[in-house]
Amino acid sequence: MDNRLLEINNLKISFYHQHRSIQVVRGFDLSLNNREIVGIIGESGSGKTVSATSILKLEDETQSIDSGTIIFNGINLLELSEKEYQKIRGNQISYIFQNASSALNPYKKIGLQLTEVLRNHKLPFSKNIVLDVLKEVGIEEADTSYDMYPFQLSGGQNQRIMIAQGIISKPDLLIADEPTSSIDASLKRTVLDLLKKINQKSHMAIIFITHDFEAAKYLCEKLIIMYGGLVMEEGEVNEIFAKPLHPYTEELIKCANSLTQGDLNVYTLEGTAPTPLQFKEECPFISRCKMKLPECSFGIPKMTTLGTRKVRCIKYETR
Repeated sequence: MDNRLLEINNLKISFYHQHRSIQVVRGFDLSLNNREIVGIIGESGSGKTVSATSILKLEDETQSIDSGTIIFNGINLLELSEKEYQKIRGNQISYIFQNASSALNPYKKIGLQLTEVLRNHKLPFSKNIVLDVLKEVGIEEADTSYDMYPFQLSGGQNQRIMIAQGIISKPDLLIADEPTSSIDASLKRTVLDLLKKINQKSHMAIIFITHDFEAAKYLCEKLIIMYGGLVMEEGEVNEIFAKPLHPYTEELIKCANSLTQGDLNVYTLEGTAPTPLQFKEECPFISRCKMKLPECSFGIPKMTTLGTRKVRCIKYETR
């Protein structure tokens, strides 16, 4: 029996900028099974969020998908009309946005915003259904919160409301975009535990977008490492942490370890990630890589499969 829920192949996405098209995602692949939690990790500007929002066609008028396929439950989403997409968006696939306080409607009470999700998709709705979901995500005094506006709640409570909004329709797939970035560090583990509980209880697959390696390690089963609009490495979480294959992954893990092990000198990755305007037909990590070879500038390395792992690095291409 096929357990595959989502399959993305060779996705390329461009933005129209200053009278020309700039490719920001140059090759994104993802394979996600039912009930699986996959993390997409990388520095800001690597293409994580753009790749994820394309699954739901949340792009604006300046963005276009150049090529690729997004197969969800056997259907290529890119071939659907907007009307057909509306039946999936927020129903079979839900999205938790990065900044809950700005993503929620400030003029509508919490109860109404959650009820509208069910009503819009012609699902059964009632106050009790909404209260049950609020309680499930850990909102204390759910009756009181039901009649409150987002500005009357804390950042952590609004983040829980966003999660409640994402799961109330019981989707097959939940996309969580940096759900712990705008809340207090003390609440981070609480939110991660909540996502893990939702996955285990509702059997909901999750795509977790983050720049936090420790959060990804705690929550995810598989990781996709992005840099310069490309997937650089992919594999099981434990395997990647035990033996990173790509120099970029190795550097990220060193940075994460120095923060958690109490090192006096925090390890930093020198240099900055290239912007899409700086992309070239070479390894995007070449300017920061301590193991670079002359061949790294000859073109974008191909993705090489090594057992259950995948890596985009010239030193593995001849093996």
